Amino acid sequence: MGGGCTHTSHHRSSDKQIPPFLHISGIMDKKRKLLSGHEVEAMSEEWQARVGNDLEPFPGGFVQIMPGGWIYPGRAPFFLDKIQNFKFREDDVIVMTYPKCGTTWMQEIMWTMLHNSDLKHPQAADPILERSLEISLDMLVSPEEMKKSNMDATLNMFNRHCPNKKTEDGVFMQMLEVMQSPRIIKCHYPLEILPPHLLEKVKVVYVTRNPKDMIVSYHHLVKYVTFFNYKGSLEKYAKEIISDEALYGPFWRHVHQAWEKRNHPNLHFIFYEDLKKDIMGELGKLSDFVGINLTQQQKQNIAQQTSFSNMKQRGEPAKGEGLYNEEVKKKDGGFFRKGVVGDWKNHFSPQLNQEIDMWINKNVGDIPFNWG
Repeated sequence: MGGGCTHTSHHRSSDKQIPPFLHISGIMDKKRKLLSGHEVEAMSEEWQARVGNDLEPFPGGFVQIMPGGWIYPGRAPFFLDKIQNFKFREDDVIVMTYPKCGTTWMQEIMWTMLHNSDLKHPQAADPILERSLEISLDMLVSPEEMKKSNMDATLNMFNRHCPNKKTEDGVFMQMLEVMQSPRIIKCHYPLEILPPHLLEKVKVVYVTRNPKDMIVSYHHLVKYVTFFNYKGSLEKYAKEIISDEALYGPFWRHVHQAWEKRNHPNLHFIFYEDLKKDIMGELGKLSDFVGINLTQQQKQNIAQQTSFSNMKQRGEPAKGEGLYNEEVKKKDGGFFRKGVVGDWKNHFSPQLNQEIDMWINKNVGDIPFNWG
């Protein structure tokens, strides 16, 4: 399945399908309270000039969710309120991460574990974002943008599974509502803006990785995916991340919220580096977490099916001829770029590395990262 979102405008619009608070003028006029208790603020003109202008313009601009400082496209508030009333199921597994920390790999691991451990599922070759939907993607890609990117397969799937539903109410969230259990739900939102009793109902697998590798991978993503179309250098993007000014906001606040819940029976905290080091051991822990008894052969099947080379061979996680920048792909690779630990060493100058080390030392606390 695929994803989508409601359409907003840079200007006042007569389109009655757009909730009034999504107009950027309305956001700027006054703060808006979300159902979660957070407030929505428009990003400053200074931020827009320094950071936002390196990104493709988003309809509705960009907003900040406070407290927390989460930076999202202007249509995010509509979907953040919808998620408070979303019907999660007891057999849901949410794969939660800050972007570029191993999300897609873990989605494939969990989907294969719960649906394809014998490698016989007919949909196993379909793009992962059609089998494991992202609940946080509706804020990013509107139906209009999906059409422009030739994401016809996603829109056709929506029309097939959600007849008589409106795409502007969320392609992804509405397809999730009718998706067969057990659902593997991708989520980049932090715990604090999700329903308060989420962990009492569903299981969350939280993945993080060395933030140095995250920064390199995240910069590649925002250059490669056309609805970001980021124009700045790696050094500039790294500095935006360490100052909590990049899209999605503060890395450390995101990670620490999950780390503080690591002993909750319904949250499994895992490091990307540990997956790379001992996939069989980590598969055992994950199967125990979701309550599934796997044979050794099934674990080997999952490890094989979710290897970097096999995932890369199956192609990009979403279909769309206009979704990816082919020039970036030729130069630096596609979505599945390297899948290694420590690639940051090939990209950071000594000065940038020193700045990032200071940022890490200031914020890491007791999180035992394996620096690889």
